[in-house]
Amino acid sequence: MKIKLYNRDGADLWLECTHKEVQPNIFIWVLTVDPEHSYVLEYCRMIGTTNGIGGNKVDWSVIEAIDPAGGPFISLGDEFEGKYKIVKICSINNIWISERNNNN
Repeated sequence: MKIKLYNRDGADLWLECTHKEVQPNIFIWVLTVDPEHSYVLEYCRMIGTTNGIGGNKVDWSVIEAIDPAGGPFISLGDEFEGKYKIVKICSINNIWISERNNNN
């Protein structure tokens, strides 16, 4: 199962389901790109949170969004195709997506 994403740099970019279920109806997905545009993931930004810790220190245990080169900006709560919702981002290779039939 794949969700095609738009990328301004013309990369073929998609989210792909690994079929590894972490909770009922929540699966691990990976962000994947065609070989000619591998830099899209090499220059991907991870956006964390300060999560109440002082100053500019980032709590990387809570990743709020990822932004591959050329986009799209993908954040917690984003929905795709009216059916899939991002509920947790651990890395570009570990994105938890809920199938919306369970209201997660």
